[in-house]
Amino acid sequence: MKLSSAITLVISSTFLTGAASQSPCKTVTSLDDDFFDLDQFTSAKWYSHQQRQSPFQTKALFNCVTAEYSYLNPANGAEEEAGVVNGYDIKVFNYAENIDGKVYTSDDTVGESGVPLPGALCAGSQVFGDDKASEITVGFCQAPVISFQQSNYWVLAYDEDEGYALIAGGQTNVPTADGLCSYGNPVTGLWIFSRSPVRNEAMIEKYRGIAIANGIDPSIMEDVSHDNCDVTNEDEDEPPSRSKKLKKTKSKKTKSKKTKSKKTKSKKTKSSKGRKKSKNA
Repeated sequence: MKLSSAITLVISSTFLTGAASQSPCKTVTSLDDDFFDLDQFTSAKWYSHQQRQSPFQTKALFNCVTAEYSYLNPANGAEEEAGVVNGYDIKVFNYAENIDGKVYTSDDTVGESGVPLPGALCAGSQVFGDDKASEITVGFCQAPVISFQQSNYWVLAYDEDEGYALIAGGQTNVPTADGLCSYGNPVTGLWIFSRSPVRNEAMIEKYRGIAIANGIDPSIMEDVSHDNCDVTNEDEDEPPSRSKKLKKTKSKKTKSKKTKSKKTKSKKTKSSKGRKKSKNA
């Protein structure tokens, strides 16, 4: 697959996803502006717990999958500069590992199957006229964002207090079963994200239910594993991860116990000296 073919595949997926005006699929509804804050959504790392396979990320890479977003800064290099020029405003950084621990990211120029890729991913919010803030367009930074002609990353549900989000690739167009639908193009995604790598089955079921309420067949998603993932290796400038907080809490408790132990030992020593003095008197 040539670089131009990879870009064409992503762009064509947008057209196929949107071709649902005459389909029997239920209308997929993204969050209204009153219920979505882009700054908050992009403020911390997301951990994927279920998602759909794609040609760019097969099930072989469903380990330690995370997504991070930051605002583009041309001073950070050619990729981000190209993203700004091409109409994007967000840098996307996706991370995954295979079963052997080999790392793959969205900044790679070679994909998991060895095919060349155009490089980093970028995103733009409300790129097209009718887009809500929750309707985002994701693509290669090197391709103009307007070339997609419609958004392809819709936030359908998001609750920062719960720490979960449901993201879909737009309107479904292929009926599956029980009145539900999927996507005709394999590039179009569906994800359940959490702020924590720790799996919560009840929350996952809740967000699968939201997919069903939108007429989306959740069976197209598969589980992502976060077992044996290094989640402590965060950048020190970023807020500490959950594992760091747990370690710090544990450290404080241990330190507190040690201090308490020293104080107890000190009291015993003083008490012992007092008894000796009393005896000698």
